[in-house]
Amino acid sequence: MRQDSSLPLRLVHAIVFAGFTAICFVSGWPEAQHLLHSQLQPFHAGPPPRPVLLLAVLASLVGMTAVLVQFLRGRSARVFWSLLILGGLALASWSNREGVVVAGRTADSANLKILRVARDLHGRSVSELQSHGSAPEDLVSWESALQQVTLGQTTPVRTRSFAPLHFRIQKIDSPDALPSNVPPGTLLLHVMEGGVAYELHPVGISPSGEPWLLRDPKGEDIVFRGAFNPDLPMGPESGAHPTP
Repeated sequence: MRQDSSLPLRLVHAIVFAGFTAICFVSGWPEAQHLLHSQLQPFHAGPPPRPVLLLAVLASLVGMTAVLVQFLRGRSARVFWSLLILGGLALASWSNREGVVVAGRTADSANLKILRVARDLHGRSVSELQSHGSAPEDLVSWESALQQVTLGQTTPVRTRSFAPLHFRIQKIDSPDALPSNVPPGTLLLHVMEGGVAYELHPVGISPSGEPWLLRDPKGEDIVFRGAFNPDLPMGPESGAHPTP
């Protein structure tokens, strides 16, 4: 039969291990917060929570709960619960050896990468437009160009199941009627008949996780436009520069 320790000893034990639990909780709070947000929003940005750190927080909280229950009952907690808290502390320290992972978990950082991809695709396409006199009107050519720009990399945006979204192009019939149900990382493309001009509308992610058209600081939609200029010489030496 287990012999209970004195009240002062139990109090010191509870305070010390409460401190260990607090360290685990503070270390893992950004991961827990990110997990919560990822499930409450349609989309979210950045890498998924680190499972080892979440496990460390869970272990320490379970162990501390058992210690407090036994303390309130006037009994000593079993050694197992203290070891569980110490194990959680060790896991948290090991998982955080490279620092807290928060970079890339904001809508702004995700939108910046989406904007860069749209800009790079525009720069490539406007040069081709001036060189050949027209932009391709088929979606396959644009998808191939996008693949060359992204090199197969996905967007920083993920679904609730933490699956990353791919960059994609969706053709639209008119720039005056933009669809609102497309996922972040989509580049809405409108090509005029004959390929003499085109528009690219990049779709990003709002702070609340909703898809939205990217806008500049003035609140205007960001649109990358390309148009053939017959007054410039055709070919790489034309010196055409892409402008959004």
